Amino acid sequence: MTFTIAPAATAAPVLLSQNKPVSVSTTGGSGYAGGNAVDGSTSTRWASQKNIDPAWIYVDLGSVAAVSQVKLTWDLSCAKAYRVELSTNATQWSSIYETTSGDGGVDDLTIGGNARYVRVFGTTRCRTGSAYGYSLQEFQVYGTVGADTEPPTTPGNARASEVTSTSVKLEWDASTDDKGVVAYDIFNTGQLVKTVNGSTLSTTITGLTPNTNYGFYVNARDGAGNVSQASNTVSVKTPPDVVDDEPPTAPGILRSTASTANSVSLAWNTSSDNIGVKGYNVYSSGEQVGTTTGTSTTISGLQANTTYPFTVKAFDAAGNLSPNSNQISVTTKAGGDVIGEVKQVTTSTDVPWGLVNLPDGSALYAERDTHKITRVTQSGTKNTVGTVSNVSGTDGEGGLLGLEISPTFAQDHWLYVYHTSPSDNRIVRIKYENGALGQSQVLLTGIVRNKFHNGGRLRFGPDGKLYAGVGDGQSGNRAQDINSLNGKIVRLNPDGSVPSDNPFPGKYVWSLGHRNIEGLAFDSQGRLWEAELGNSVMDELNLIKKGGNYGWPSCEGTSGSECGNTSYTKPVRTWGVSSASPGGLTIVNDTLFMSCLRGERLYRMKINGSGTDTPVAYFQGAYGRLRTVEPNPVTGGLWLTTSNGDKDSTGNNSNTKILNVALN
Repeated sequence: MTFTIAPAATAAPVLLSQNKPVSVSTTGGSGYAGGNAVDGSTSTRWASQKNIDPAWIYVDLGSVAAVSQVKLTWDLSCAKAYRVELSTNATQWSSIYETTSGDGGVDDLTIGGNARYVRVFGTTRCRTGSAYGYSLQEFQVYGTVGADTEPPTTPGNARASEVTSTSVKLEWDASTDDKGVVAYDIFNTGQLVKTVNGSTLSTTITGLTPNTNYGFYVNARDGAGNVSQASNTVSVKTPPDVVDDEPPTAPGILRSTASTANSVSLAWNTSSDNIGVKGYNVYSSGEQVGTTTGTSTTISGLQANTTYPFTVKAFDAAGNLSPNSNQISVTTKAGGDVIGEVKQVTTSTDVPWGLVNLPDGSALYAERDTHKITRVTQSGTKNTVGTVSNVSGTDGEGGLLGLEISPTFAQDHWLYVYHTSPSDNRIVRIKYENGALGQSQVLLTGIVRNKFHNGGRLRFGPDGKLYAGVGDGQSGNRAQDINSLNGKIVRLNPDGSVPSDNPFPGKYVWSLGHRNIEGLAFDSQGRLWEAELGNSVMDELNLIKKGGNYGWPSCEGTSGSECGNTSYTKPVRTWGVSSASPGGLTIVNDTLFMSCLRGERLYRMKINGSGTDTPVAYFQGAYGRLRTVEPNPVTGGLWLTTSNGDKDSTGNNSNTKILNVALN
């Protein structure tokens, strides 16, 4: 039987699937392997386990192709109901054909779409007795190889309506594409929350939290996996689920349970609330210095041998604050903790992103949204040394990002910069001489930009090569595409050329399968450690191997159907995204320090072989979102930058700090 689904491709199709790799849900025995369906012989077959619905088989064509025909030669154990699906990454599938009246024989389907993976997904068997499964003698895919590199246009006029405490309706105007839009991906500030098909221009997002701010936007995607630039951001605040203007009661009997030179441990009795207590804020002299969901916490970064007053307030989901607890005064001890006193060096109205130390003891930091580079001394004196040309924001987290200085800076004065341009993300270098920036020299272009997931961290390794952490540009399939720079750690010579000893000849790629990298650091053995943001389940700390594949988008941390794939390298550590969202990573004395954005804390982990000891969190809720952490060789401690008010690419509308953290 023949079904006409879409016009055939104009180029002469060729058989693409024969003897290509195949994956299956199950097999009915050793003689019924998936490869039998693509071996060119109808005398062999793939069969699934008996009496199991659904079941599937898919073939990997090796690269994205314009698929024009699928020919299925069924055995007697055929599919009554099944669909044919296309994918560019074996994770997100688009149905191109579906039937509920299959009766075996040969189904010769004329279809249209771009895909690397083609799947037959059976939901009802022709023979429903317990002795039968699904069985295909041949699974043949025809088409033409030729990459579609043109992304869809940007979805227009994203808008919200029907806002409730737990849901919102989103609508947008259609994108266009030369091959057709197959899907729209809906994000909330960088996290994928829902995908709908390419003919859908509205959807309702459910499961939201009452009385919470959201920033939704939409990306269009075509059959080849090309992703558009993001729509405008729709800001939504869900109302409370109930009108609640009653604050919690004051926390009772605040007390100190321990103190050290630079920390105080506190505990208090539970507050009550008409709806429920969400958490507690800790204050010292009127300034918030911590937050927790429990009834105890440790406040770090204090000065030794100093008396501090403390109070605690409870808060509920509506943001109502209780009255103060009783006030207590606690005196820290003499000496110094491992994490010592925190001192504010200076403040900024922009987002300090990359930061590097200069030979004279001062530092340079990048202002992400003003595109300026500022010099700051240890005492906090600041001056602008220049503005980097051709930098563009993304109405999100693009802009002026990572900084690094040449290992031979004293001789060549090169400053390396990772930034977003109007067309891409790129790496450039600039002479920094006599306190000013010179002209940019472009080293690497073509890193796809988007509203979020631009990456940006730079590190020179002990091998003298420059390493860059690159985000997936909000398109997970790029992370597995060796011909794309996105979703990778890339490695280049200082002049921008490809090192001859990179794992994939002629390519910048050092490792792949990453989502959004914002932390890179080398240990005393010359090993590269990496921290990256997950989507909604897990963030990761990885020890990077040359040519290693870290699993995204099929595997997020240790979560996902493909995490058992032995070709993927497992993370060293994972965290729930609300407890981390890494912003930066550095190593001092073989101890890792990871700054966290959403988690609003700094993790300390001692490197132990190829792992770490148990991470210890500091400063939770004391300073807000923490972006960048770097060694401070003058003090022997750390530079630490905050990142509050940082999601719109608008210059000078943030409230941030640059801190020095003592290490003892």
